[in-house]
Amino acid sequence: MKKIILFLVDSMMPDVVHACIAQKKAPALEFFQQHGEIIPDCVTVYPTMTASVDCSLLTGVYPDEHKVPGLVWFDPQTKCIINYVNGAMPIYKIGLGKCANNVLYDLNERHLSKYVKTIHEELEEQGYISGSINVIAHRGHKQHKMSLPLVLDAIMGFQPAKVSGPTFLSLGTLVQPNLFRPLNWNWSHGPMSSYGINDAFAIDVLLEVIRSGKQPDFTLVYLPDNDHKVHRDPSAAVDHLAEVDKQLVRFLDSFDSWEQAMERNTILLISDHGQTSIGTDKDLNIPLDDLLASFSLYKLGTDFDVENEVVVCNNERMGYIYPLSNELHDKVIAAVSNESRLDIIAWKEDEWAVAQKGGTDEMVRFRKGGRYKDAYGAEWTIEGNAQVLDLQITGNLVAYDSFPDGMARLYGALFSQSAPVIVVNAAPGYELLSEYSPTHLGGGSHGSLHKQDSTIPLIVAGASHPFPRPARLIDVKAFIAQEIKALQAVR
Repeated sequence: MKKIILFLVDSMMPDVVHACIAQKKAPALEFFQQHGEIIPDCVTVYPTMTASVDCSLLTGVYPDEHKVPGLVWFDPQTKCIINYVNGAMPIYKIGLGKCANNVLYDLNERHLSKYVKTIHEELEEQGYISGSINVIAHRGHKQHKMSLPLVLDAIMGFQPAKVSGPTFLSLGTLVQPNLFRPLNWNWSHGPMSSYGINDAFAIDVLLEVIRSGKQPDFTLVYLPDNDHKVHRDPSAAVDHLAEVDKQLVRFLDSFDSWEQAMERNTILLISDHGQTSIGTDKDLNIPLDDLLASFSLYKLGTDFDVENEVVVCNNERMGYIYPLSNELHDKVIAAVSNESRLDIIAWKEDEWAVAQKGGTDEMVRFRKGGRYKDAYGAEWTIEGNAQVLDLQITGNLVAYDSFPDGMARLYGALFSQSAPVIVVNAAPGYELLSEYSPTHLGGGSHGSLHKQDSTIPLIVAGASHPFPRPARLIDVKAFIAQEIKALQAVR
């Protein structure tokens, strides 16, 4: 039976894909386009950060259902900041061991809701074989042995004996399946290359499993290198994506012909988010700690005490702010609401989501269910100034512009936790600054609700049916399930 491979290319952007193909720097992407289509306006998840996006890709739902709020968030029950390894100083202050445990164990085994199923779980319950290469969200029904290098093992102080995943699970050099012969060691395996969490290693594993004759019916492959490079130098984004294309060429070249690759596989490529260029002016950093200076802020690396009033969790161009008592909630909103560099400040009121435009008193509130329907078929009740979310309302129909699928995505972030939380969203060109947070002046950043961060390309090649429009990342799971059944029918 024809197999399905989904490549998740970090920070791949629609305009960069177009330019890369036009400049003849992406023969593999051009080949996939010729055998299918590029959807340039697919919409990703909010926050536009890898952890929440990966979980939505696997489960087909937004964070209000899968319960992984972002890359950095606060757990009020344990009074711990959850960091899935983002930022050198935050990791140092929180502790590398804690952050490593968050990403290697807690994300899949504790944080990802048990009330939703991953694509791996659903496919294998139906008798198919599923696979994951280098994706941090990989929950499945099989248990896999984890083997940490001695240095990491010593730092973590806790090594989970096993982690869950699909039948075929590869996570760098940390989880290595037995379905192929051992790969010859090279620099892509080492600590300077994130112990195999890189493009070259991922393609090495994919090629070996294909050669083994044990290729899963569906395989998800994560290619992270583009993200690191765009963060540093967004002006060279075309050249960065061209390097990714070279790895895709390696995949195609492993077959007798590129056409044979398409005869044997349906290929999808998708990004997790875009990126926004941040200039060099320091005013492009929005200092959350200064805005909240009247409160006692929790300091990274310290123990919580009764004097702590507010916790800040920075996700680059969006942030979660947690008031630790009910009487502080409105005061925190007031403290940030005059900042015009924040295009959205949002919070919950019972079942309602409320959004305010930074620097103004303009607000809109909305909840699920009601007379307004958007392009994705969702129904809403909307009150207040719809322009806060740039909603275009004609009769009972709602269209989006600056914030694609903005209501569902913002609702998903706000209701990903039951605790009171305030969301702040940086306007285009700006990034949030807080204690020890990584910043990207002169580089690229993401995280926001804005279309610059949220519009991603989706390439579908060799499929038996078209992808539904308007396209969203959360619809990929259902598309793959439908495609694999269609392939089974013609087997």
